Amino acid sequence: MSDNLGKELSPELRTRVRGIVADVLEVSADEVGEQHSFVEDFDADSLLIIEMFSRFEKQLGIEIPQEELVDLDNLGTAYELIARHTTAVAHV
Repeated sequence: MSDNLGKELSPELRTRVRGIVADVLEVSADEVGEQHSFVEDFDADSLLIIEMFSRFEKQLGIEIPQEELVDLDNLGTAYELIARHTTAVAHV
């Protein structure tokens, strides 16, 4: 994955994504840094990762192939996945 893709997201979209992550992890959005591991730092299990993935698709109106679920490890990779699978959302 390219480290630049997440940079393409608007500040508003980045805030929405961070909010979804924080909501699923049941923590404050301020506690979620781009490199914090969902599993190691927040004890997220596979069901929480699937929930996060599902919320991205529903709330952002995007489709991400399920095989990319394994790439969803932290906020940075979430930004990259979303940027990679839609250009329309990147300008929200």
